[in-house]
Amino acid sequence: MQMRFMAAAFTALGGRETNQDSAHADPRLLVVADGVGGAPAGEVASAVAVRAVVDAGPDTDPALLAERANSAVVAHAEADPATAGMATTVDIAALVPGPAGWEVRGAHVGDSFTLVQTDRVTRLGRAHTLAEELVAGGHITPEEGARHPNRSALMRAVGMGPTVEPELWSHPAAPGTRYLLSSDGLFDALGMEAVVTLLDSLRPSPPADVARMLVESACAAGARDNVTVVVAEVTPWQG
Repeated sequence: MQMRFMAAAFTALGGRETNQDSAHADPRLLVVADGVGGAPAGEVASAVAVRAVVDAGPDTDPALLAERANSAVVAHAEADPATAGMATTVDIAALVPGPAGWEVRGAHVGDSFTLVQTDRVTRLGRAHTLAEELVAGGHITPEEGARHPNRSALMRAVGMGPTVEPELWSHPAAPGTRYLLSSDGLFDALGMEAVVTLLDSLRPSPPADVARMLVESACAAGARDNVTVVVAEVTPWQG
């Protein structure tokens, strides 16, 4: 049996004048990238990263997809001084045939989000921020991390250096499982608990409606950042 994503993307400016997020959703590949705030040309960085991933395709190993995105952003910044220093987060989910059946494989760099929804909602990967790195290393407590003055500073991002170290994950492609890829604007506006509650309440709705309603809810809550969401459901398909 073949599998495909029933997928949709939705985005909004939120409280920004420009949209520095980029996204892609097709039957086998999902990508969300969020240009790093405070760095130049964030919208260029996210678009370049997404295009590099899409051009490489879903059958490319997720670690290599992240590396392709990184190389593309670095090369663009070197070629165009106006974009020097640009960087972006990237979250990737690819639906691929594996030796034991279809799988969803992913890569995560930065502080965007990937959630998987089965009978419960689980986050895949952690935020690559200073606070999260210090907590993960046992240097400070989670409570201290929440108060750290530079808690949101990114320690990993695509374009930040000549190489990139993504977090990788893999799950069997179970029909009905949903994946949410999102820039951090969604969670900054709503919080994790509210996002999970919305995902649960919208379970009967198609992915396109879920993506739209999540973004609209974030904007209604006063989102100060761009909000971009990709929602996809694993679906059997007779190709």
